[in-house]
This record gives sequence, C-alpha cells and structure tokens, in this order.
Amino acid sequence: MLTDTQRRALDQSIYDYLAIHHPSVAVTLASATPDTVTIPAADAPPPPPGPTLLEKKWSSVLRLQKKVLDLEAQMKKIGVGMNGGGALHAGKMLPAFDQPPKPSRGHRGGGITAVSIHPTHNTIATSGEDGTVKIWEWETGEFLQTLKGHTSGVQDVSYSGSGHLLASSSADLTIKLWDPEKNYQCVKTLRGHSHNISCVRFIAPGDEFLVSCSRDNSVKFWEASTGFCTGTVEEHEGWVRALAVKCDGAEFASGGNDSYINVYDTKTKKVTQTLSGHDHIVTSLAYPPLPPESKSPDPATLNLLVSTSRDKTVRLWDTHTGTNLHTFTDHDNWVRDVLVHRSRNYAISVSDDKAIIIWDLKNKRKLRKCDDAHGHFITSIAMHPSRMILCTGGVDNTLNSWVVK
Repeated sequence: MLTDTQRRALDQSIYDYLAIHHPSVAVTLASATPDTVTIPAADAPPPPPGPTLLEKKWSSVLRLQKKVLDLEAQMKKIGVGMNGGGALHAGKMLPAFDQPPKPSRGHRGGGITAVSIHPTHNTIATSGEDGTVKIWEWETGEFLQTLKGHTSGVQDVSYSGSGHLLASSSADLTIKLWDPEKNYQCVKTLRGHSHNISCVRFIAPGDEFLVSCSRDNSVKFWEASTGFCTGTVEEHEGWVRALAVKCDGAEFASGGNDSYINVYDTKTKKVTQTLSGHDHIVTSLAYPPLPPESKSPDPATLNLLVSTSRDKTVRLWDTHTGTNLHTFTDHDNWVRDVLVHRSRNYAISVSDDKAIIIWDLKNKRKLRKCDDAHGHFITSIAMHPSRMILCTGGVDNTLNSWVVK
C-alpha cells in the first residue's frame, strides 16, 4: 500500500512524463486527479533536459530486479531456497570493498554527523553540521529533500523501529520528530536539555519513547506523543556523547567524556553495570540488532555490547558481567562509529583514519579493511538489517553507499 505522500509523488511523476511525451494524455490525467497533480504555470521554465523522475524510478526497478535475479541464482547455486534466505543474508552479506561506493553530496560546512536507514522505505536520512537533515534514495543515491527547522548543527538522526518517525538532535538544544508519512513534516519539538544534544534513540520495539544524551551531562527520557520529558539521569562526569538501546528495549547504555560506559535497566532507569577500559572519550555504542526470523540468537551474543573511542580501539563487552571480552586495535586514529551485523558475527567500524574495518567477533580478528573510504574523517555508518545497503558519512560531506554481497 502506498502512503498519501507516495501516491501524490507517483501521480505527479506520471504527469510530468506524459506532459513531455504525450501532452494530450497528460491533460486528461490532470483533470482526473486534480488533488494529486500540480500543473506548472504557463510562464514556468521548461523542465531540465534528461530523464524524468518516472524514468529514473523505472531504471531503479530494473536494476533492483536484476539484483534479485542474481541473488536467487547465487542461492540456487549453493542450494539455499528463498525460505532460507534470511540465514544466508545474515551470515554472508558483507561489503566486499571491491567496487567503489556510490557517492551522494549535498551537505555543506562541517560534514555529515550521522546516518540512518529507513526500515521499510528506500530512503536514508543524514544529519549535518550545516543545521539540516537530508533525505536520500538509497537505490540511486538521489537527493530527495532537506528538512529545515534546527538553528544549529544537527548532531544525530535516527528512524524509529517501524519507520513512522524520524528523530533529530541538535546543538540548538532541541530534538525534533519528523513524520515520513506527512512528507517529513515536523510534528513535535522536544525541549529540556541545556547544552548540545549529542545523540537520540527510540526505545525498542515501538515508537512511543526516546532517550537522549547531552553535553549537559544528562540522559533524558521522552514521550513522543506529548513531547514531555519523563525522566532524567545524571550518572556521568562530563559530556554524554553516545547511546545504544538493546533490541528488546530492556536495556540501554551511555558513554562519553569520562571514558566510562553505563548500562541501565530501561524500566527502572538505574545503572546495572559500569564498564571501564577505554582511556579516552567514548564515541559510539552498538548492541546487536534482532536476529533473522526463525533463528535464535547465539547465547554468547545475548549480552554483547560494542564500543568505540578516541583511544583508537573497538571493545567488546558482556553487559551482564561487565567483562571486557576483547579489544581491537587496528585503527590509526579516533574511532567514530560502529554497528553490529545482523548475524551477530561481525562488527563494522569507521574512523578518522578514513578506514572501514569489518571485525570477526567470534574469532576476534580483523576480517576486512577498506582504506581511504572517504576523502576525510568518517563520522558515521549504518546498515539495513535485511537489505543489501551499507552507508557511511564523513566530514567530506559525502554519503557513500557500498555494495553488499
């Protein structure tokens, strides 16, 4: 089912195509759909040369169809049917780095600060130091729209688990909620922090509650429907920069300038563990995502948390025991962001050394590295849990989309 926004966009793109190639048919379409089609004014400039949006979308469909056919052929070759596809993807789909990324550019100023991929639509959201949030199509890399409203650098952006909301946090001391179904209209502005808001996350599995952290040394809890702050904890001695929420929502973690990681019980908002090991600022945190359907997670990963730091390391933790399970040391500069692969067998990190590294968590080794993945520091990374999409953002204001296979 198409949303109202998607239906209007489809009708308009069909009209634009017909207006060029079949003008009389376009007039008929416009009269039949006056609520969804906008006819340009008589003195409007002609459309730019080149393919129309409909032609671009159709080309995307054909490319996607070819990818599906190629993947089905690979699965058939190794004897895996479509019903087993989830396990195949979870275990094998990783960026190979044997093909250059597809770059998208649009932000200005100090670079891209965060990347988030919509769970069901083919869109990516990025936040930037230029004070904007931008929406892109991941298949073509095409820029779709800019979300304006923040008055200072946007530090983080995050889709909810269902994709019904997008949250952004900013140095302007606000969190904004945007509705993708209403053409990304800003539906709520949350206020309560007294300094730069570094990170915001929805508390799984729903869209109703969020958690944020700030340079005011606090972690705050929010109700999305009302915009009310429902609680505040101050367990760090300094700027709180990073958050992660466990996939079942029962636990979350925070880290920051004091180099400690606090693990909390979401219901009680009490600290259950304090993880000590980094000797510089904690920059990002990641729990494993939900495992593939019909597959039980490895018990060894149930309490897994991954962290990164300006001490150039990536660390694995058991949040139940507080144990530092392993420390990876192959980056040559500050490590900015990290994610855990859906299989829970790998983590992927990005760094100011301009490298992307895939870590084998079971065998505690570096699996693959891509040097010079961006022209400047890499600040952020995101991977769709079931589609073949990996994206990175950097200080070079570039969103790179990488081939996953």
